[in-house]
Amino acid sequence: MEIKSYLRTNKIIHLALVAGVSVFLLLSYLGSGEFNAQMDESNPFLYLVPIVAVAGYFGSQFIFRNQISAIDKTMPLEEKLKRYQSAWIVKYALLEGPAFLAIVAYNTSGNALPLVVAVCLVLYLAVQRPNLQKLLDTLPLTSDEKRKLQHNHNQ
Repeated sequence: MEIKSYLRTNKIIHLALVAGVSVFLLLSYLGSGEFNAQMDESNPFLYLVPIVAVAGYFGSQFIFRNQISAIDKTMPLEEKLKRYQSAWIVKYALLEGPAFLAIVAYNTSGNALPLVVAVCLVLYLAVQRPNLQKLLDTLPLTSDEKRKLQHNHNQ
């Protein structure tokens, strides 16, 4: 498997996920025209959004680590890369879901809290951009596999 192509594909997937939720966030904000910071105790979204966001964040970390730890060092490199890609797609989805919920909550309430939560999730998702160094640091690779990936990436 060509590592440059693999990373390019992962970066495109990441960009599409970040762009999709970002565009929805921007359109929601521009279309709403509302922005209030008053806490309406009767609005369940104001309680639900932070809980779901925290669960999404910690759940994404937990599941990602579990999926990575299930990758055996003796597996073929291609299988490791496929599992790594699946693990981070699940991680991103667990961040993107709460961000969409927060945006919907903002649309229904006009309250600033869900909007701020959505922005934080989108920013965190954006900095999770895949790259070779993260892959090398995360995957259980042999020294030969690391050398091979670095060599192919630098060519």
